[in-house]
Amino acid sequence: MTTTGTGTDRWRWVADPDPHWDADRERVFASVPEGVFPTAPGRPGERLAADWWRVEDGDRVLAYGWLDDVWGDAEILLAVEAGARGTGVGAFTLTRLEEEAAERGLNYVVNVVRDTHPERDAVTAWFLAHGFRADDEGRLRKRVAVRSGNTGQRQAGRPGAGPPAPPDEARQARYTAERDRAAARPHADDPPATGGDLGPGREESGGYVDPEHHRY
Repeated sequence: MTTTGTGTDRWRWVADPDPHWDADRERVFASVPEGVFPTAPGRPGERLAADWWRVEDGDRVLAYGWLDDVWGDAEILLAVEAGARGTGVGAFTLTRLEEEAAERGLNYVVNVVRDTHPERDAVTAWFLAHGFRADDEGRLRKRVAVRSGNTGQRQAGRPGAGPPAPPDEARQARYTAERDRAAARPHADDPPATGGDLGPGREESGGYVDPEHHRY
């Protein structure tokens, strides 16, 4: 695992190059309110799609960040364990995800707060307070890079800037394989299958964040 510099001595931002559903994810996602994600948890040991990071405080995992840049922008989600909400971990995770997107030369981070979220208005307001804007399709987007400058170099404390760049061939091939596998799985309109719905980072993303001023 690699650790990214974070600018704080309290929390560590740790990349997970081979993400699988494990006990820490089970614990964190189990504390997310019902209705935030429309899918059931993953199966133990199952490999997860896209790119994952975790936020650590000592030996304990407090939160996860997820990013998928296959379409040119960075679709993101955040999950913070119940006991860490209201501490700033959500904002910390969001900032790190923005930096990851900027270092790849992407222009926007994108999140969707689902209609079923029990605190949809509060979470949407949290995103808007952190610089996101709603588009006509109900997605929340924030620009994290410009079309000039050097990708990955911070300027005046902001994430790096640079022109958008497509994912490399290896990443594109991995995402294509994940999409093909997802397409073969049962969907909501199909008859129930023995495995149930898919968990976070497996079939579709959604927006769960930690609004610091709203505890669940």
